[in-house]
Amino acid sequence: MIAYLTHTYPNYSTTFTQAEVARLPVAVWSLRRPPAAFLTPDLEPECDRTRYVRPLGVRRLLAANLRAAFGRRAGRWWRTVFALTAAAGPHPVEMAKTKFHVFEAVAWGEQLARDGVAMVHVQFADSAATYACVVHRVFGIPYTVAVHAHDLFMRRFPRALSRRRIGEARAIRAISQFNRAWLTEHLRIPPCRCEVIRCGIDPEQFAAVGPSRDEPPLLLAVGRLVDYKGFCYLLAACGILRDRGLAFRCRIIGGGPEEAALRQQLESLRLVEQVELAGVVPHKAMAAEFARAAVFVLPCCVGAGGEMDGIPVAMMEAMARGLPVVSTYLTGIPELVRDGESGLLVNSEDAAELADALARVLADPDLRQRLGTGARAAVLAEYDLAANTALLDEFLRRWA
Repeated sequence: MIAYLTHTYPNYSTTFTQAEVARLPVAVWSLRRPPAAFLTPDLEPECDRTRYVRPLGVRRLLAANLRAAFGRRAGRWWRTVFALTAAAGPHPVEMAKTKFHVFEAVAWGEQLARDGVAMVHVQFADSAATYACVVHRVFGIPYTVAVHAHDLFMRRFPRALSRRRIGEARAIRAISQFNRAWLTEHLRIPPCRCEVIRCGIDPEQFAAVGPSRDEPPLLLAVGRLVDYKGFCYLLAACGILRDRGLAFRCRIIGGGPEEAALRQQLESLRLVEQVELAGVVPHKAMAAEFARAAVFVLPCCVGAGGEMDGIPVAMMEAMARGLPVVSTYLTGIPELVRDGESGLLVNSEDAAELADALARVLADPDLRQRLGTGARAAVLAEYDLAANTALLDEFLRRWA
């Protein structure tokens, strides 16, 4: 049995995880239950198929760690506590959190050993990877890890800790060539230990409707309302388009911590007639959203904490619908969107350049159609869910 571990599952912002586990012979584990804000009605049944590490209970936590610390695994336990806590230094908060994660992972590892788990696969190299690393060190259960975006780029993650919890994996799945190169450059992980297996979407669920001819044309943006999605630059670009006299509408779908700031910006720019912050929309209702759109736009940038997108799945879904994309030259996005063929790419954090690119596609329906056709072809060629999940399945079986 392979245990598939992630931090918080299910979660409306990581629908690609749901798509993977539905097609893989794995036992789904999550460190914690999702809060209500992370769920849409279609995700609630996923809670029933998921096993949760927390809460463990103080008695179980103490008993498991006493057995490990003073039993036949004592050497492994002590070395793990000191090695991982030191790797989280010199940040006292990260060191304390890591030590607690080690204690929880030991209690969880006892259960995996009893269940006869052959391997753990970790989705995202965040704290969930610490748990897998501990289970490997103390109980000898190997693990693989998939690296995406925030789990690599967030500056609050100590590099030494990332190097351990990624580097000690039996193998690494990277979702892009960019991530593979980043691991080599920043964590000194040899490229031969990383396999590029892309995320994907099911093209049969996304009919090629193409860009809508509705007037005024609709710009559609989908993503969590966080700073690294670049929605503040989209609003600034919309202000420029409005001042140029271009007719358009913009709909931003998603929720998150930046909502209040974006609403304030929306009002200060007097864009309430052109732009709508629509909140979270259930995934099954997104077909209608894509059908009304002329262009998909996501001006990704580097967040205040170093966060960046990897290759946004919402962008793949839009492209599968045959929508042209306007985005930025960041991380793995140019591997999905080829400038001038399947969309237009601009420099991040440049509202004027973003406005120029949007103006081009808004003014030219034929360009929208040509880029949309190229967009669907690009997704079918490299981002087919069935093909990429089959590669992941083979990857897991090989390393288990």
